[in-house]
Amino acid sequence: MNNKGSTMVLLVIAMAVIMALGVSILNIAMIQYNIRNYNTEAKQAFYKAEDGLNKAFSNVYTLIEKASFSAIDEAEEYLNLYPLDESGAESIFCAHFKNYVTVNFKNRTEINSNPTVKITEQNLLFSGNRLTAHLTSIYRTGKIEKHVEADIIVVVPSYSDVKNNVFEAADCIMFDNWINVN
Repeated sequence: MNNKGSTMVLLVIAMAVIMALGVSILNIAMIQYNIRNYNTEAKQAFYKAEDGLNKAFSNVYTLIEKASFSAIDEAEEYLNLYPLDESGAESIFCAHFKNYVTVNFKNRTEINSNPTVKITEQNLLFSGNRLTAHLTSIYRTGKIEKHVEADIIVVVPSYSDVKNNVFEAADCIMFDNWINVN
């Protein structure tokens, strides 16, 4: 008669062990799910932070086009007054392009939504015919924040290319030093 009681105790112990294993497996599965979910959200946040830099790049591309056409208009006005001074027109083109880009660069690159894009170096001056600005794009969600940084480089286009309508803005802009901060 004592065998029936010991079988019941063994059965209860076996069920407790099986339940503990089941709860452990369920807990591990939930942890794995949460890790996968976090990694997916982190990758999405990273890509959205990169998208902020891409939007800034697109805006600067448009800025370069507008600056080039505005600068060529200024150079042509100068040539109307001094038709033989081609080098003076080229100097005016270059100076006007640099000024147009410098004045409008911040408004075109900085984005105040999510992702946020900021210029981290405020020295927006051309060195020779090249302007380099360091941009940081930050995307935030409730629990994730991703930072991506890059230098955006703007080069003054060739006066003759713009004048002869063979100008490509893509040749005057590039990214450099692309960094995934976190």
